[in-house]
Amino acid sequence: MTEPESRAEPDSKGGVRAENSVRPSKALLKDSGTRPKEAAQRPSSASSKPTQADSVPEEIRQRFVQVKNRFYFPDGTRAFTDRGSRLTTASENTEIIRSLIVIAQARGWSEITVRGTERFRKEAWFAGRRAGLNVRGYQSSEFEQGHLVRTLGRERPVSSNEGAHDSADTTQQPDVDARNQERRGGLLTGRLADHGRATYHHDPREPMSYFVKLETPRGNRIIWGVDLERAFKDALTKPQVGDEVGLRAVRQDAVKVKAHERDDLGKVIERDLETHRNRWILEKRAFFEARAEAARTVRDATVNPKQAVQKHPELVGTYLQVRAAELAAKQFRDPQDRELFVAKVRSALADSVARGEALPPVRLRERAAERAPKSQAPQAAPVRS
Repeated sequence: MTEPESRAEPDSKGGVRAENSVRPSKALLKDSGTRPKEAAQRPSSASSKPTQADSVPEEIRQRFVQVKNRFYFPDGTRAFTDRGSRLTTASENTEIIRSLIVIAQARGWSEITVRGTERFRKEAWFAGRRAGLNVRGYQSSEFEQGHLVRTLGRERPVSSNEGAHDSADTTQQPDVDARNQERRGGLLTGRLADHGRATYHHDPREPMSYFVKLETPRGNRIIWGVDLERAFKDALTKPQVGDEVGLRAVRQDAVKVKAHERDDLGKVIERDLETHRNRWILEKRAFFEARAEAARTVRDATVNPKQAVQKHPELVGTYLQVRAAELAAKQFRDPQDRELFVAKVRSALADSVARGEALPPVRLRERAAERAPKSQAPQAAPVRS
C-alpha cells in the first residue's frame, strides 16, 4: 500500500483544475444536425429509452451511480457529467477516462476533441487512439506514438478469448507481478513511458503519491510509491522518458499513516494505519548491468583489490570494508572461522552492490591511508550518499 502524503489537491500540480472534457468533433455534430446546446439540454435518465446519440453502455451504468445526468462512484464522489454532446469531469482518473471513451464509442463519435489538463488530454488521447478513434486536442510526442503502436501490436494478435488477460491494460488493476518483484527485491525493467506526482491511481478521492509507468514486453506497468519521487531526484544516470530503465524496491520501512474511510452513513472517518514505505532505486538499465559486473568482481576473492578498484573506482569504499572485515576476523582462532566471516561480509557487500544500493562512503582518513606517498587516489565514479 502506498503511504499517503496528504489529501488530494484540486490537481496534481496544486493549481485550479480545469474542466476536462471529451466531445465529438465539430464535423460530426454538423453531419448529425445536432447543435451543442440542444444536445446538452437533452434529458438523460435511466427510465427514458436511449438513442445512439445519448446512449450510455450498461457496463458504465453498473459501474457508477447515475443521478440525472451526473455519474458518481458508489461512495458518493462525482465521476463525470453527461452533457449530451460533451462529457465532462474534474478528474484524471484513468477508469473515468476509459469510461468516457467507451461512451464516445457507443455514440458513434469516430473523432473526438479532448480539453483540460495535460495529463487528462494525454490519457484520453491514448485511450481514444487505442479504441480506434481520431483524437484532437493533444499533440503526442514521437515516443508516445511509438508507445501506442507497440501497445496495439501486442493486442492485435489476440483472437477470441485466448490471451485476453495478458492483453488487458494492466494499469487498471493491481500489478501482481510488480508487487511480487517488490517483495523479492527483483528488478523490474522496461522503457520509461511516464512519471510524476498525481493522486493515487489518478483517483481524486485518493491522496497524492508518485507513479512510474513502464512499457514492458508483457504490457504497460504502473508502479506507485511516495519514495519514487526521491528516487528520480537521486538517480545517478538521470533517466528520461523513452530510456530503458530498471526499478527496484530495496527495502521496506514501517510507517504509520492516516487513512480516510467512509462509514455506512457516508461520513468520512480517520484512523491510524500501520503500513510500509518502499525504498526505491531507479536508474538506466545499463547502470544495473554495470553494478552486476562490479558485484561479480567483489565476490571473487582471487581478484586483487587494487586491480578491482582500478577497473571499478566506485568500489573503493567497498574494498575498505572488506579489508576491515579481514582485520576484525583476526579475533577468531580457527582459520576456517576467519575465512567464513570474511566470506559472509564479502557476499553481503556484493549483494548490496548488485542491487544498486548506495556504496560505502570513503572517509578522508581511510582514503589517505590507502594511497601511496605523493600519489593521488583514483577518481571514483559517483555514488549515492
